[in-house]
Amino acid sequence: MGASGEPVGVTRSIVILGGGIVGSALAAYLCEQGGLMVTVLEAGPPERLIGSTGHAPGYLGVFNEVSVATELARASAEKYEQIRYGGRAGFDRVGGLEVATTPGGMADLERRATLAVEAGVPVRVLAPEQAASAAPALVDPRRCTGGLLYPHDGTTRADVITAALRERAVESGARFVYAARAIGIETHADRVTAARTATAAFPADDVVVACGIWGPAVLAVVGQILPLTPVAHPYVYGPAHGKLRGNSAFVRWPEHHVYARDHGDRFGLGTYDHNPLAVDIAARATDAEQPWVAAEFDPAVTAALDLLPAVSRFDPERRLNGVFSMTPDNLPLLGPTEDIAGLWVAEALWVTHACGAARALVQMMTDRPSEIRGLERLRPGRFAGQSAELCTERALRLYRDIYATT
Repeated sequence: MGASGEPVGVTRSIVILGGGIVGSALAAYLCEQGGLMVTVLEAGPPERLIGSTGHAPGYLGVFNEVSVATELARASAEKYEQIRYGGRAGFDRVGGLEVATTPGGMADLERRATLAVEAGVPVRVLAPEQAASAAPALVDPRRCTGGLLYPHDGTTRADVITAALRERAVESGARFVYAARAIGIETHADRVTAARTATAAFPADDVVVACGIWGPAVLAVVGQILPLTPVAHPYVYGPAHGKLRGNSAFVRWPEHHVYARDHGDRFGLGTYDHNPLAVDIAARATDAEQPWVAAEFDPAVTAALDLLPAVSRFDPERRLNGVFSMTPDNLPLLGPTEDIAGLWVAEALWVTHACGAARALVQMMTDRPSEIRGLERLRPGRFAGQSAELCTERALRLYRDIYATT
């Protein structure tokens, strides 16, 4: 050990706030660089993911109409495909199916297909019978006017990916501290000096805020406004159907703001077709799952289930109100803060983009070029000068359409 207590050869100490899929990927990739001491502060226990990672239904669609998001998703999928942990794969390329139920909806899918081809993302335009046969348990042929099939899309197991990344990070020298919720960041002369929990301070040359829906509260301590809005979102699971399929494409109905998949032993379905609900995380949430909001969610779920073939409709066995992060333009927040040296942000990152974004941020932090283009569009300070209220209003306005950006 050196005089500072750091291992000999360490030139930089980095503390990551949050040990979900993003924080774990950051730790694994940073430890590949050498000369870094990496500490991850995770609010939850080692055996359970309490943040959005632990509640993610696992969809990964590669194509996004914003090119940098497509590149991050593509890079993430390539990484996930290499991961196995506990005998389970991290990612299955089962394909993603977008279904139209009206001629107008089909026209919009055809527009998206043109953009996907331009972006180099494989896609097939399907006639109604082809779309229905791509996921017969989920698509009602009587309510299908056609669709798009993205063969490189798939479904993830966020718990498997995160566990594998944590193990890889620890084997490479990272330290994970559990039951350690970050409550603030210490600075001196506009530079990071430490991250703080309720019981200890962790000295740092760099701090990365990757704690998802808790990020705004942590950054507020150092006067930073993080334009991130935690929102409530319903997802329901049906009873076990006993058929152990799970290999059909996942399905999205963009016109209806609904998506569904076969989880292997049961169906799952989510909907955005309800009034957007912001969640006050700083005041009360210790978990990314919140109580079910029946008045808002039940009618939307009932309408969503009606899209399925009659034989596949189900009474929900489990109802999940999972909280996730939104921004005013539906894009992640990735990069350095502009006012405090050594303070980095990796927020509003779904599983879809997590590993690709983590790799890109590590390259920024180590002054290495990234193969991902357009990262400047994700800089955390892009909403400077806009009030927190305006940012929240803009984010909630985009809630129903995960494809939309501003």
